[in-house]
Amino acid sequence: MEDCEMCGKQMTDVFIIAVDPAQLRVCKKCAKGAKVIGRDSTMPISSRPAPQQSRGNAEEDMELIENYGAAIRNAREAMKLPLKVLAEMLNEKETLLLRVEEEKTKPPIQLTKKLERALNIRLAAPSKPEDSYHGKRGDKATLGDFIVKR
Repeated sequence: MEDCEMCGKQMTDVFIIAVDPAQLRVCKKCAKGAKVIGRDSTMPISSRPAPQQSRGNAEEDMELIENYGAAIRNAREAMKLPLKVLAEMLNEKETLLLRVEEEKTKPPIQLTKKLERALNIRLAAPSKPEDSYHGKRGDKATLGDFIVKR
């Protein structure tokens, strides 16, 4: 059995509630009146599957191209689509799309994908690798490599 994260009582029914920005595993009584985002059957914590860790998701390794706003505007205008129509097609607000076109707002990944599909353009490219050490031993740096000789 698991303890409620709010009242501490043992529970058989687990409710997962949102308490911005956290999620709590609570009993039925504590879940009443809260925003329930899921339910879970209780199982010992030791037998629960471990949370998946990110291993360099391809989406996370993507970044927007330079002048993404102009690329969106040019593709939209080439298709003779008014901004209002594109917003309706994507089920997004016209003001958000305008801010993205003006590069005042970076589009979230979901919106980037929608725009790429609708306009048949590429807005995200693989991110450039961070500056890395290029020493004699390839990618293995030692402390001695960073000591300044006087």
